[in-house]
Amino acid sequence: MVSSKIENHIVKYLLNESTSGELDQLSQWIMEPKNQKKFQKYIQSHYKITISLNKPDVEKIKKNLLSEIKKDKTRLMKQTARKLMAYASVGILLLGLGYNILKDHLDRSGHQEPLNIGQSVIIETSNGDVQPLSEEGSKIIRSKDGKVLGKQNGAQLVYLHTHNLKSLSYNTIRVPYGKRFNVVLSDGTRVYLNSGTSLKYPVEFLKGQDRQVFLSGEAYFDVAEDSARPFKVHADEIELVVLGTMFNISYYPENPEIQTVLVEGSVEIKNRKMIDYQSIKLKPGKMGKWNKKTQKMSIESVDTYIHTAWMQDKLIFRFATFKSIRHALERKYNVTIKNLNGDLDQQRFDASFDIESIDEVLQSFSRSYDMDYKIVNNEIIIE
Repeated sequence: MVSSKIENHIVKYLLNESTSGELDQLSQWIMEPKNQKKFQKYIQSHYKITISLNKPDVEKIKKNLLSEIKKDKTRLMKQTARKLMAYASVGILLLGLGYNILKDHLDRSGHQEPLNIGQSVIIETSNGDVQPLSEEGSKIIRSKDGKVLGKQNGAQLVYLHTHNLKSLSYNTIRVPYGKRFNVVLSDGTRVYLNSGTSLKYPVEFLKGQDRQVFLSGEAYFDVAEDSARPFKVHADEIELVVLGTMFNISYYPENPEIQTVLVEGSVEIKNRKMIDYQSIKLKPGKMGKWNKKTQKMSIESVDTYIHTAWMQDKLIFRFATFKSIRHALERKYNVTIKNLNGDLDQQRFDASFDIESIDEVLQSFSRSYDMDYKIVNNEIIIE
C-alpha cells in the first residue's frame, strides 16, 4: 500500500505544487525495488479508468514519470521577477490524454543531440610513461623495475601496501570531462574523482612521513585513520590536514573559490601562502571556503548531500549562478557551452539533474528563461 506521505507527494506533483525536496523523495521512492509492486498497484487502481483504452505499461509509466520529475525539478524560483512558466506534468497527461499521447509527448525533441567524444582516463607514472585506463578493462600498474604496485579493475584502481619502496614515487591520474574514476591508495584511503580532475599521489606512503596528495578538480576522500601520519591534501594555496575522515573538496581553476565540505570527522584548512598562516577547523555539516580573489576564508552550514551527489551521477544546484551551472554541465557531459547572453550568466537557479541528456537539461532552463540554443557537434551555443 502506498503511504499517505508518498500519495501526498504524487498529488502535489500532479497539481504542480511540489518542492524540490518532495520531488527528490518521490523519485527515490519509485526507484526502490521494494516499492515496485506498490507502484504497480497504485497505477492500476488510480489510472484504470483514465487509460482503459490502452493497456498500461507500468514500467514505461514509471520511467517516463521519473524523467518528467527530473525535468520539473528546475521549476523552483529563479531570482528574477519573471514568473516561471508552467510545466506540463506527466500526471496531467496520464489523467487527461492517456498513455499513448504521453509517450508521443515524451519522445519528441526539437534539438539535435551532441556527439560526445569520449576521452580515456590517463595515468602518468613517475618515469614519465602515460597509459590510458579503460573503464571496462583491467590493468596491472608496475614500477620501472617491474614490481606490481596496483591493479585496475573497471573504474577503480587499487594500490598495494608492499613495504618495498624506500623513497617516494608519484603517479598522477587525470580524469577527463564526462568521466569519473576511483582510486584506493596504499594506506586504504578511498578517493572518488569527479570529471575534469587530476590527482597526484605516492604509489606507496612511507613510514614516519605525512601522507600527502595534490588535487586539481573535485574529489571525495574517505581517509584511512592513522594518527601517526596525518593526511594532507594540497589544492593551490590550500592545505587540508586530517587524520581519518570523509570530506569533499572542489578546486576547479575556473571557480572563484576552493570549497571543502566535511561529512564526517574533522579537518583543518590552512593557507600556506598567508603571512599569518590562516587556518580554520571544520565540523561535520560545515563547508570551508577560500576565496581566491579576496584571500579570505569563511565557514557556513550546508546540506552535505548537495555537494556529494555527483558520486551518484547527480547534479544539484541551490541558488547557483548559471555561469557556475554551465561549467558543471560542461564537465559532466563533456561539451563546450558558449553563452552569448551575458544576463543569463548572472541569473540564479535551483535545479537537480541525473538521468537527463544535455538537451533535456537545456530545455528545462529554456522553460524558465527566455533563451535559445543550438547544438553543433560537441558545442552548445546559447543566444
